[in-house]
Amino acid sequence: MTADLDGTLLAKREEEWAHWLEHAAENPLSTRAGFSGGEVTLENDLCVYTQDLRHFGGLPFSGLIVTKRPCETVFDLTPEEAAATHALLAQVRAHLDATVRPDGYTVGWNVFPAGGAHIPHVHLHVIPRWNADASAGAGLRYFLKAAARAAERRRGPPSSPPPDLP
Repeated sequence: MTADLDGTLLAKREEEWAHWLEHAAENPLSTRAGFSGGEVTLENDLCVYTQDLRHFGGLPFSGLIVTKRPCETVFDLTPEEAAATHALLAQVRAHLDATVRPDGYTVGWNVFPAGGAHIPHVHLHVIPRWNADASAGAGLRYFLKAAARAAERRRGPPSSPPPDLP
């Protein structure tokens, strides 16, 4: 795995986040304007799922579950929205299981720019995975740990141990 994480990605994410906060009426997840071009759209009263190859290069059949009400993060969901997201996730899985039959899934939220989010509208990534994938067996923590190890190698050993946490 090669990823050039040199510390510049965060600044880009922060810039994108600020742009969409400033131009909320144009936020592609809030307006859902681009969803009509997607291959698959499922929805319930509170959420929409979109699967669109234009936005998921290299991750076939991946999609997003997005709330209809604009809110920034998973932590801002109402209990009803959280339940609706979970219910729609079950429908998405049933759809993907029936149509493309993945061997596994990666499902996750990115929260705020430091967490990888660049659009301030809550969205749940649904990524089907197959045993034949080059990254089969590697989950989110695997990639985050690999990036942390690479950064540590670039920095060299710490000059002093980190403080004890409570």
